[in-house]
Amino acid sequence: MRIFSWLPVVALLVTACKSIEPTVPQNSVKPIPPLVPEVSNVSIPIEIDLKTYLNDAEKSLPKSFSGKNEQCEGLSTSYYFTREKINFKGSGNAMSYSVNGALKLKLNYCPKCQYLLDEKGSCVIPRVYLSCGDDEPMRRFTLDYSTNIKVGSDYTFNTSTSLKKFQLLDPCQMTIANIDVTSDVEKEIKKQLVGLQSEIDKQFKAIDIKSSAKEAWDLLQDPNLVPGYGYLNLNPSSLALSDIKLVDKKATLGLSIDISPSFTTEKPVVNKLSLPVLGSSTKSSGLNFGLDVVLSYDSLTSFVRQSFVGQIFEVKRKKIKVDDIQVSGSKDNRIVLKTTISGSKKGTIYLLAQPVLNDSLKRMELRNVDFDVETKSLLMKSAKWFFNSKIIDLIEKNGNFDYTSMVEDMKTEVNNSLNQEISKGVKMNGAINSIELKQLYYTTSHLVLRARLSGNLKLILE
Repeated sequence: MRIFSWLPVVALLVTACKSIEPTVPQNSVKPIPPLVPEVSNVSIPIEIDLKTYLNDAEKSLPKSFSGKNEQCEGLSTSYYFTREKINFKGSGNAMSYSVNGALKLKLNYCPKCQYLLDEKGSCVIPRVYLSCGDDEPMRRFTLDYSTNIKVGSDYTFNTSTSLKKFQLLDPCQMTIANIDVTSDVEKEIKKQLVGLQSEIDKQFKAIDIKSSAKEAWDLLQDPNLVPGYGYLNLNPSSLALSDIKLVDKKATLGLSIDISPSFTTEKPVVNKLSLPVLGSSTKSSGLNFGLDVVLSYDSLTSFVRQSFVGQIFEVKRKKIKVDDIQVSGSKDNRIVLKTTISGSKKGTIYLLAQPVLNDSLKRMELRNVDFDVETKSLLMKSAKWFFNSKIIDLIEKNGNFDYTSMVEDMKTEVNNSLNQEISKGVKMNGAINSIELKQLYYTTSHLVLRARLSGNLKLILE
């Protein structure tokens, strides 16, 4: 009988000394929702040096002009004039041209013609002949043209050129039969000068901006590698252009593009879109896109080990030491902490903890810590006192990790991908200004931190 009285004590001692070895929790994860691309509007400043085109226009225009307007009755004229080099100057959306020159005129006047014997007519009264700048120094003049410029939806320059000023610096005072014909002479000259307007418009029409736009459009559809994260795909969808601005002999244009940036882990196969019809420019909204950052459980384990391995806590004069702790998976939207302990109780326990993002402090905090159901069941049978241990409080108190360096590394890599020459004479220039970690998702091997990046992007055509 005395032997049987010792059995409960022996059983208790055996149970107390036995290591805790609960069943490993089964991973359970939910599908991660796909990133929804945001539409961003980015600006691409384009600068065009017009010197070559203007020089071609200057060369194509004749250096001298001659003509005549003959009639039997009234004033008949013949003229010859030469020009000097054209001076071009742009301002606003207009290109102005100033040119100086010299001319000579010959005039004759018939007061009355008869057509009985000659259908072309013959002067009844002897003609009066006059000249200006002939057999004497040619008379100097100055004139100004102005061309208003817009870019059409077909990527060509639409222009409208007009003669703004014509002035004889050495006027010809001509009077025939007490009639001042000076203004009539100037009108005839202007008619010839107005005819040159179409030639100027023709030169502007030849300026090719469509090729530059197509090159930029194609390049923006190419994926850009961001080492360690994947491929940045800009996914452009539309193009728009602001009004042209001219300064001297340079034209600047603001090309804006709607893009829907996204990240993929694998290099995507891109079916490139053709160059769209050009729309009206809208205000740039900057660059905004989402990015999934992978934080492996191995990396997270190194964080938690620094905080907990070697920690000792005491419960009812029983001491427990944390020998090791690692993130082994996920269950019920929490990570699984496999914790090896020694001291008054030895073995392995499994705890669940919910990582919470505190983006204002750039920290990840472990909250909602509890024992896994299998561990809890085993402790209920062998060590109820363990429920009063400080391990849960310890994890919630010290389980926070600074992720500032991770965000800065991400910013550096993305900025490097946004600042590079993507083709000869074509450069991307961009910067990420802010990164916010918005959401967190679980897999069997890593956490997915969903970030929102904001910044700006330009494409520079040189």
